[in-house]
Amino acid sequence: MTDQAAIVMVHGLWMKRWTWSAYRWFFNSQGFRVYLFGYKTTKQPFERSAMKLAAFVNSRPESTVHLLVHSMGGLLAMQAMPNIIKTGKLLMLGSPVRGSQVARKLHRLGWHRRLLKHATSPLTTGVSQSQFKRPSLMIAGTSPVGLGRVIERQLGHGDGTVSVEETRAEWIDEHREVHTSHFGLLMNRQAMQLALDFLSPVMDSDESAL
Repeated sequence: MTDQAAIVMVHGLWMKRWTWSAYRWFFNSQGFRVYLFGYKTTKQPFERSAMKLAAFVNSRPESTVHLLVHSMGGLLAMQAMPNIIKTGKLLMLGSPVRGSQVARKLHRLGWHRRLLKHATSPLTTGVSQSQFKRPSLMIAGTSPVGLGRVIERQLGHGDGTVSVEETRAEWIDEHREVHTSHFGLLMNRQAMQLALDFLSPVMDSDESAL
């Protein structure tokens, strides 16, 4: 194993690994080893995707592997957590841990059969609690423009797809907000800096005095 910290980035619903391009470049430039995990967000059972994510994280050569996840990727990370043996932090961008109003609206309309498929259950249910603790930070967007608001007009204060309230949970250590949309979180410089501050190792007093 190596002492260099690594980050596994997990995309959200209907996304692909390339959506992390800005974060990958940013964290590579800061000395992190970055790995991108891809999965079939709607066409593969969620439990199978979670097992693949756990195996992917555990197979990294680094001893510390952080998880940086967007939207539904946060729900997948929580599903995978019981089988992850690597230590590290969990940083979520706009993850609807309390379930998604937009997903529930799609379910009521019957559109989930075509649009969500295997993602229906995790998105409508969310994560009620975390039994597998690691330091965690949620960054939520507050720009109201987004596709989700077209589907669910009563979405409330949020990033246009996920409301701020849907990103809150007692088991999350820190919660921050930035003025950007749900997909803007993947490119927002303020969010990147918050992520870097959270994932960077904390120097002890002897190191900081050097």
